[in-house]
Amino acid sequence: MISFYEILRRTEEGPHIDEREFDLKVVASESRRLVREYDIRFNREEIVTSDDSLADDVFKAGFELALKAGFLTVDSRRVIKLSEEEIKEGLRTAPGELLVGQGADARLLYARKVEDSRYPVIMGGQAGAPIPEEFYYQMAISYMQEPIVDTINNGGLAEVKGIEVRTRSPAEALAAMAELRYLREAARAAGRPGIHLLAGESSVTCIGDLAAQGEEFLRRTDAHLVPVLNDLKTDYDRLTKAFTFKIYGGFNVALVDPVVGGFLGGPEGVAVGFIASYLLSRVIYMSDYYIIHPIHPKYVSTSTPETMWVLNIVGQAMARNSNFILMGDVWTSNGAGSREVFYEIVANTVTNVATGSHPLGVSATNGKYPHASGLETRFMGEVARAAVKLKRSDANEIVKEFLKKYHPERMDRPDVGKPFPELYDMKTITPKGWWLKMYEEARREVMDIGLKLE
Repeated sequence: MISFYEILRRTEEGPHIDEREFDLKVVASESRRLVREYDIRFNREEIVTSDDSLADDVFKAGFELALKAGFLTVDSRRVIKLSEEEIKEGLRTAPGELLVGQGADARLLYARKVEDSRYPVIMGGQAGAPIPEEFYYQMAISYMQEPIVDTINNGGLAEVKGIEVRTRSPAEALAAMAELRYLREAARAAGRPGIHLLAGESSVTCIGDLAAQGEEFLRRTDAHLVPVLNDLKTDYDRLTKAFTFKIYGGFNVALVDPVVGGFLGGPEGVAVGFIASYLLSRVIYMSDYYIIHPIHPKYVSTSTPETMWVLNIVGQAMARNSNFILMGDVWTSNGAGSREVFYEIVANTVTNVATGSHPLGVSATNGKYPHASGLETRFMGEVARAAVKLKRSDANEIVKEFLKKYHPERMDRPDVGKPFPELYDMKTITPKGWWLKMYEEARREVMDIGLKLE
């Protein structure tokens, strides 16, 4: 693998190009060419595809895009280009297994295969959401006390001690440290002090990451996000995150979240862009595992036919052609406290598990409001374990059946549910009776269609 110093040199000496030209003449032009050349087509009747050759073609197209495009460094307007051999070296050296967390709470995070019969690792939390400080601790416990939850990726603090967390202000450092203190305290209270955390979400810049490196905060058995900027871009801040945390000894997680309909094009081009982003981030960020998060231009959610198809084909392309460890985001438009949130969870989770990814969620209300809890993540885990028994064709039928229960009506007008304190008893950290009843009804509905929950 090339060194951080060589990557840094390429940010200063690589080919020069204006950002707009990169967007149009490289990303947009090449992604469209590759989609046509490989005849990649989205089929809304086959959200979970059984076509192995399609998955392989998406991977090949993504490899070509990675080789052609590289990552644009926004600050310097220089492109970090990789050779074919450098990309292949990243593929060869990618870890297929990671031991994350500590002691009895450690888990083996592994690269799943298509129709993998092993239980997936369940990552719980309302990732990406702004969570009020007054109930951050209790909300974190609600996930950590669920035995089915293996690892945690909760949201961040939008305010700390009443002070807004502004980008590049000292509040980023203080908020990131406070977030990790709450998570550590919650882990101890739940009896899981060594649980793996993907954390530091209170800070969008490297300020919080640098402040939170330490055994009291982010341990070497924990992880943080290193986003790929849309589309196929990075900057000095993201590179600082990647370099320093890898030198510290923790796990880098590449977050890729392109918008369907952006410069990469429709779901087909977005899928190709995902592959390219993963291959490049493996070398440039030295990423250890990866998040699939396609964004719908209207609904945001990963629960649409287009975004679930992307989850499916990217998962299969990587599972068939690499040892990359993938986490599929479960972002729902409906919130905890609604019936429809369970339907979205089923569709998303079955898609992810059948096609090579571990599920991460649930980020209800698309991470807009703190309307989430550990209960719907328990449900996600139960569905995930049942889904390992499915063939892709059966998974596709289940996904389409549950899609009809919320799309498009409950995506145009989602039920955002209720905030955490209205879902759980804040003293006992247990679900309120009405919310528990709704969960039990959802379980019965899932089992009625033949998916056997434990």
